[in-house]
Amino acid sequence: TDIVFLDDFEEWIKYNFQFHGELVNKKVVFFLAETKTEQVLISHEHLDYTWADYETAMEKTTFDNAKSILTKSKTLLSKTL
Repeated sequence: TDIVFLDDFEEWIKYNFQFHGELVNKKVVFFLAETKTEQVLISHEHLDYTWADYETAMEKTTFDNAKSILTKSKTLLSKTL
């Protein structure tokens, strides 16, 4: 694999929800990485994926905490690229 992670970026979101009457606690961890590979293999936990530029990603993202992470990633990339 040709994935290269940016060392200075790790963000996370915690949330919970009910599933079959049970409380489920989730923690989603976001990393920033670069790859030249366009084809992606996703796990059984995922339905789909997309490559998007910043503006499109902000339009498609519904939660403010996720938008904040996108903004942090854009800021870091603008300083390092």
